[in-house]
Amino acid sequence: MPASKAPPSTRKSKPASRSRRKVKWLQPTTVKMARAQKSKSSTVAPVGVPPRSLKPAATTLSPLRRATKMSVSAKEIKELRDRTGAGMMDCRKALIEAEGDMEGAIQVLRKSGAAKAAKKAGRIAAEGVVKSHVDAAGNGVIVEVNCETDFVARNQGFQSFVGAVETAVVETSGGEAGAAVESQRTELVASIGENIQVRRWAHYPPQANRRSFAYVHPGSRLAVLLELNSEADLNGEEVTGFGDDLCFHVAAMDPVCVGEADLPAELIEQEKELALEKHAGKPEHVIENHILPGILKKVIKERCLLNQEAAMGEDKVTNQELLAALCKQLGQDVHVSRFTRFALGEGIEKKEDNLADEVAKLAGVSA
Repeated sequence: MPASKAPPSTRKSKPASRSRRKVKWLQPTTVKMARAQKSKSSTVAPVGVPPRSLKPAATTLSPLRRATKMSVSAKEIKELRDRTGAGMMDCRKALIEAEGDMEGAIQVLRKSGAAKAAKKAGRIAAEGVVKSHVDAAGNGVIVEVNCETDFVARNQGFQSFVGAVETAVVETSGGEAGAAVESQRTELVASIGENIQVRRWAHYPPQANRRSFAYVHPGSRLAVLLELNSEADLNGEEVTGFGDDLCFHVAAMDPVCVGEADLPAELIEQEKELALEKHAGKPEHVIENHILPGILKKVIKERCLLNQEAAMGEDKVTNQELLAALCKQLGQDVHVSRFTRFALGEGIEKKEDNLADEVAKLAGVSA
C-alpha cells in the first residue's frame, strides 16, 4: 500500500518579523543624514527638521540695559546712603544713572526726592511733634512739624529734622524758617516715604527785662512758650517757679488770651449770638442788662489766662492773684507779655477710616 500522506498542517507559516520590517521602514534618509551630521558636529538639529544655522544672533543692548550692567560696589551704595538717608535701591539706581559719580548721584536723588515730595504733598499729615525750648542765649522757640503716622514721628531722622527746624527759627528770627529747611525736608520725604510739613513756628528773641519759659507735654503732642517782663530780676527761684507753673497751666486750661483787654472781639460776638438764640423770647431789657453781662463775665473767667483759676494751686485762686503775690514779694511789677500754645494737628481735617468699608473694599464688595 502506498504510504499515507500526512494531513496538511493547519498552522500558518510564520510571517517575516514585523519588528525587523518596522525597523527597516523607520530608517529614512533623514535619520541617516542626522547621524552623519552628528559625526561631524556635536550639535545636531532635531530629527525631521531641516538643518539651519545654529549660531546665536547678535544682540544689541539698549542704553538703559547697558547702564544697568555697570558695576556698583556695596561700599559706594553705603556711602551714598549714609550721606543722603535714601533707600539702598534708590542709591544704587542713582549711582548707575550718574555713572558712579557720588556728587552726581546726590543730585539725582535730590531731583527724585523733589518729585516724590510733590506727589505726597496732597496727603494729610496730622501726626508729628510739637516742640518748645529756651536756649542758653534766651531764645524761645516753639514749632510744629507734621508727618502722616506716629511711627515716623518717632523716627530718629524725623526728630533730627525737627531740631534743624528749631535752629532755623532762631537763625531766621522767626522769618522764613520753612524755606530754610526745604531741601532737607524734600530729602527726608524721599527717604521716609511720607508727606512731611513744617506747619508753624514762633520765636521769642532775648530782650532786656524779659524772660521766656517753655513746656512740652510728654509725647510731644502739646507745647507752650510764654514770656514774662519786669524790671525785677527774672532769673530768681520765685520767678522761675511761677513761669514754669504758668506754662503748665496754659497747656492744661487752653486760654485764648492773657487778660480781658486781649479777648478777641469775634469770640465775644459769637457768645452773644449763642446767648440771644438760647434766650429768644425774653424781654430785651433782661437780655441786655442781665444775660449778656453774665455771659461776658463767664467768658472772661474761662478764657482769659489771668482770670482763670490756677491749675497748680491747691486753693481756688486765680493766676492774677498769684501774680500779685509775686509782685509783692519782688517789690516790682511783673507782667505776662504773651504766650503761644500748639496742640498737634489742631485745625487739620483728618481722614476717618471706616473699618467695615476698608474690609469691604479689600473683598471687592460694597459695604
